[in-house]
Formats: sequence, structure tokens, C-alpha cells
Amino acid sequence: MNFQSLKMIKVKKFTFNPFSENTFIISNKSCKAVIIDPGCYYKGEQKELDDYILKNKLEIQCVLHTHSHLDHMFGTAHIVEKYDVKLWIHREDKITYNSFEKVCELYGIPIYKSSIQTPSFFEIQKPFEVDDMIFQILFVPGHSPGHVAFYNKENNFVINGDCLFENSIGRTDLPGGNHAQLISSIKDKLLKLPDDTLVYTGHGNNTTIGAEKRGNPFLQ
Repeated sequence: MNFQSLKMIKVKKFTFNPFSENTFIISNKSCKAVIIDPGCYYKGEQKELDDYILKNKLEIQCVLHTHSHLDHMFGTAHIVEKYDVKLWIHREDKITYNSFEKVCELYGIPIYKSSIQTPSFFEIQKPFEVDDMIFQILFVPGHSPGHVAFYNKENNFVINGDCLFENSIGRTDLPGGNHAQLISSIKDKLLKLPDDTLVYTGHGNNTTIGAEKRGNPFLQ
């Protein structure tokens, strides 16, 4: 499923780049929208995102990163520049964000547009509000030092990046990863959400909190 209409907002999922990363546009009835983890790397992928925004007459308000690994931010500079909006990340993920160009070089991936130099930082003590869309920011480090998840209580979903997957969890062998910390983050923050909470993952299929409590082999 790549599109869902909820009580007050819409969630559109795209799958982009060679890492098959999931990018999300969340919009409300007033056509205000936020983009989470824009992984659009190729020009055609950027056009697909732009065409959706244009077709639905969306007003992009900001870009949010669950974390700043390269596959989740290939399209960030394009979106920030084209729509003149801010990027928001967790302060602890600045080191990950700053390594974008170096990591692209290590992977042998050409950079079409360099990352912006001045992201804004979340205040996780309070909800992040975009028009009438309200997200509780859950600090869930382990996959990266400043990883967060965005929980929308009203519509009962969480966009959790690369923490929790369908029957799996995020890898922790990358710089800044910590397996014990990730397991603790998942159990202390994500698994305490209602069982029927829809989980939008950074790669692969959607799942639910309840399904992962019951069957995820990494959490038993």
C-alpha cells in the first residue's frame, strides 16, 4: 500500500533509490504538507515527487529526517531549495548528517546536489506541529545516534525510519550504531504504543506494533 487516507490527513509513500528507501508525504485537508526522509536520488524520482506535489496542490512546509543516512536524504537539498523550506533533524544526528558527502564517496555514488549546511534541530520535549498535524517525536537511537520516530496519535500511526521493520529491526553495524541501544529504544518507546498502531517503515512493508510484539524474532 503506497497511499492511505486517514481521519484528517493523507500519507503517501514512495519507494526510491537503489536502497529501496521509503519516502513519505503527509498532507492535510488544507493541502499543507511535510516530507519525511526524501530519498529521491534520480532526476526521475525527484520529478515523481514534484509531480505529486503539483497535482495535489500541496504547500510543502518542511522536511523532516528520522535520521540522516544517505539513502534517507538524497533528495533533501532538492526539496529544501525548490520549496524554500527548513530541514529538521535531531541534534545528535548532526554527525551523521555531516558525513553525507563522505559516505557517498565511499559508496561511489555521485552527488547531484550537496546537503544544506544549517539544519534546524527538534525540541523533543514538545510535539512538532505542522498546521493541524501534530507529531510526537520519539527519540529512538541505536540505528543512528540521533534517530527519531514521528507518532501521530490522532491517526494512530508512526513513521519510524530504520528502527522497526516487518519481522526485523534496523542494522547496527554502521558508524554510530548500537544494537543494545536499538533494542532498548524499540521496547521503551515503540512497543509501548497501542498494538493497532500502523508502523510506516524506512524500507519494506508497513506493519503494526502488535504484529511485531507477537512475531518479530529480534524482540522475543
